[in-house]
Amino acid sequence: MVNIKNELYFSPNYKFIDLNLENRNNLISAFQDRVEGYYLKPTKCLNRLKAAFATGAMCVITIDFLSRIETGINKVGKRFRFWVESYLREFEKYNQDISLQLFASRLYQEFRNGLVHEGRIKEASQFDYLIDELVIIDGPIMVINPNFLLKEIVRSFKKYINKLKTDEEIFEKFKENLKEDFQEDWDFIKKS
Repeated sequence: MVNIKNELYFSPNYKFIDLNLENRNNLISAFQDRVEGYYLKPTKCLNRLKAAFATGAMCVITIDFLSRIETGINKVGKRFRFWVESYLREFEKYNQDISLQLFASRLYQEFRNGLVHEGRIKEASQFDYLIDELVIIDGPIMVINPNFLLKEIVRSFKKYINKLKTDEEIFEKFKENLKEDFQEDWDFIKKS
């Protein structure tokens, strides 16, 4: 939660108190505002500065959040890898030398876990703007262009928002996952 002048915000423009789980448009708009305002816009700013490490870190954090809300899977590694394999399908256009499953596993282990838990990328892997594809493998080292990764996340997010607007089953799962993840926040607000 973000507290601004004693108001608790779900996203830059939506207070928790104003969220309506039964209003599809309200909920989708608030979620879109949250992802764009708290994740994608800051990541795009870092990307424009060519801050590869920070851009990449925000990318894996964004994947972490989206994978939880979109899949509902509780085990972090499983949902992260599943999301990458399911939603970063464009990866296959960039690189035929590494399987999507291996990419997802290494992105999780070396990048996500390294950055989130240790503040570093593990196994000598790296972010690099100079490569002209999403990922390359250089011997044992995996190199990811954070600009391409960000573009894929944005593309996948837009696709998901469209599904939320048109697919009742996907929307209900989304609502259930959102409610589960933010229940403590809503409970706290009700007590206040």
